[in-house]
Amino acid sequence: MKSMLKYFTAVGLSIIIIAAVTAAQVASGGSYTLNQAVVASGGGTSNDAGNDYKVEGTAGQPAAGTLANVGTYSIRSGFWSPNPFAPTAAGASISGRVITAHGEGIRNVSVVLTGGNLFTPRTVRTGTFGNFTFEGVTVGQIYTITVQGKKYNFPQSSQVISLLDNVTDIVFQADWEN
Repeated sequence: MKSMLKYFTAVGLSIIIIAAVTAAQVASGGSYTLNQAVVASGGGTSNDAGNDYKVEGTAGQPAAGTLANVGTYSIRSGFWSPNPFAPTAAGASISGRVITAHGEGIRNVSVVLTGGNLFTPRTVRTGTFGNFTFEGVTVGQIYTITVQGKKYNFPQSSQVISLLDNVTDIVFQADWEN
């Protein structure tokens, strides 16, 4: 008798919860409004191979893209939602300076860019004042920039950046000269 009472209490509680969820389909208050809506005219039916469960209905736009989990099953409702905005293919630039311990620019030093979607490393040489620039680098990627100088020691010879926009402040400073 107790087990049947527990069963009916659990079933009754489930019905109350379902009724509360159903009643909450249209609500408003504060600075928001929830409305019940149907997209398309009928939805569909889905069965698993063993007919252990069946889903019937139409997902509505207000729930577009949301995920509902119940036990081991889940459903994504609404329209197909696009992936979040990704960086565009437009290229950005990476620039900076290679300087001595005293802050003077070092010319003719190799700066190498690797990583991201590069198939081969890109190499540039610093100008008269130690400036370097890589143009047309794909954003949304992670790159490693390495400085290589025969006459200078760089305690931090590599820097890793996640490129989201133009980068102009890369600095490599030598701590001694041969």
